[in-house]
Amino acid sequence: MKDFTKEFDKLLSLVSSKEPFAFSRFSDGEVTILRNKKLTLGDGFFVQADVHGENPYKVPENTYPEEERKHFDPESDSKFQKRLVESFVFKKRNYFKGIPPQNGIFDTNHSWSFCVGLYGDKDHEHLSFTNVMINDNYKRFIYEMLPVFKNKKIVLVSNENSDLSNLPFDIVKHFPIGSNCIKNNLDLVEECKVWIQENGIKDHIFLFSASSLSNILCYELYKDFDNNQYLDIGSSLGPFLKLEGWRATRDYLNVFWSSPNNPPAQEVDIWN
Repeated sequence: MKDFTKEFDKLLSLVSSKEPFAFSRFSDGEVTILRNKKLTLGDGFFVQADVHGENPYKVPENTYPEEERKHFDPESDSKFQKRLVESFVFKKRNYFKGIPPQNGIFDTNHSWSFCVGLYGDKDHEHLSFTNVMINDNYKRFIYEMLPVFKNKKIVLVSNENSDLSNLPFDIVKHFPIGSNCIKNNLDLVEECKVWIQENGIKDHIFLFSASSLSNILCYELYKDFDNNQYLDIGSSLGPFLKLEGWRATRDYLNVFWSSPNNPPAQEVDIWN
């Protein structure tokens, strides 16, 4: 059993310390790829084969602007799927993976059971909630974790359209990514490794907002350079970066930013 609030406490404690770690989020899209099923976020439609089948599921136009679009095809992208599986099953001290909870849409799709089975270890010390920094914990992310970032040397990986001027902390390096980064920006893994090696980078915290590429980056960089902190933050900084993709698809952001001074309660994730 894991507690949603206590899992945030653990992550906050790590971020507040100088102890190296990595936290990688395997949400519903990552689970679809782990299952080797087709995933497409397109213009007015999406395909999530393990949830809706192979046929396109229609959504309003502009639901997925360019920054949100991606495509995974099991036939042509098998190498990426294998790398994602490798990143999930890899085990190392302080290498944590967030997986879907046992409530909501995830439970009906049995994603929690699938992830636990794929992990293949009865010791779940290094497993947590994929949503540990969002849903009802998002207010704590904003008011407790973001202030910690102000005292960190931050490296950010995010969309090329990100406006960095509104961030509530400084960054020392920005690695931009484009649309469908899981295919088009895989070379970023090696680019980051070279930058870390050549500049002797240590005691930095890397923030990843790069879809499933974030998982590969967390894994590859922590595996080879475990003297930094690596944190998959998903879309949590979208409003600060003045990106628009979150407006149509991220309920937790819309709910919080509708009343940030008095945020309504949101979903609490469950792990029994």
